[in-house]
Amino acid sequence: MQINVTFRHTEPSQELKDYVKERYSRLMKYSDSPMNIHVVLSSEKFRNTAEVVVSGDGIRAAAKQEHDDLRAAIDLVLDKIERQLKKFREKIKKKRYSSPSTGSVQKTEDSNENVGQEPVITIKKINPKPMSIEEAADQLQISGSGFLAFINADTNRVNVIYWRKDGGLGLLEP
Repeated sequence: MQINVTFRHTEPSQELKDYVKERYSRLMKYSDSPMNIHVVLSSEKFRNTAEVVVSGDGIRAAAKQEHDDLRAAIDLVLDKIERQLKKFREKIKKKRYSSPSTGSVQKTEDSNENVGQEPVITIKKINPKPMSIEEAADQLQISGSGFLAFINADTNRVNVIYWRKDGGLGLLEP
């Protein structure tokens, strides 16, 4: 983690630099990868401003706070940045641990299994190839899967050939 402190319209102070580095070092817990933190401290008349930009490996957070006391402004902007990083981290966790589904199926009323849970549709992208129905049946037997989507060479439309429960083959045509 690299922390840069810039002073505008105020005298640079090693004491303030150390204070910023001490306070902002706790942000390391929000990222496994290196982060850059740029802190700009400025003073105009009675307004003291602290601006912070945090960036690194997909993370970008920025905040600005004004206060009479520069240390208070530093602490207040730190709270804002922490809230942003927590929110970002939760968003990443939700993406990581959720399934890659885009929709769900409504259950029938007579289904008693998995009460309170909705079944999830898994999406698999395929690239159907043009072939005859006989070729598709041969491909399905070779592949060992439950179904095969293909482009019917006679009609130029997508068809699906599948194994029926009785062991025979079924064909779905649009």
